[in-house]
Amino acid sequence: MTLAHPAPMSIDVPEPGAYTIRLRGHLDRLTGARLLRLVDARLQLARLGHAATRHVLIDVADVDSIGPGALAALTHALHAADRSGVTLDLVGAGALAGRLGTADRQALARFRSFPTVAAALAGLAAEGS
Repeated sequence: MTLAHPAPMSIDVPEPGAYTIRLRGHLDRLTGARLLRLVDARLQLARLGHAATRHVLIDVADVDSIGPGALAALTHALHAADRSGVTLDLVGAGALAGRLGTADRQALARFRSFPTVAAALAGLAAEGS
């Protein structure tokens, strides 16, 4: 069986302590709910000592558009990570902002963002020094 469309998200652990969720295509309420479940599960694993996680990176560079309710999911994920003492940052938000309306661009501006995952990891490592 093959899928007609590639999966809208994937996960990666680019280095110890960092967890990346890459989103693709249209970010809607359903994808936002899946994103929240992934973030909550990772934070729970970290709380239980099963996964060392200091940073969650949400890579939105390949997101084409954002539907109603999707940015609320990003905001909820940010608050959940903050409550757990984990940073949550966006990757590629600058490229995405150019494809969005004013209100969505303003919502994205509330997040710290890096142009690439490598830049995010380097910036986060520099902060830890």
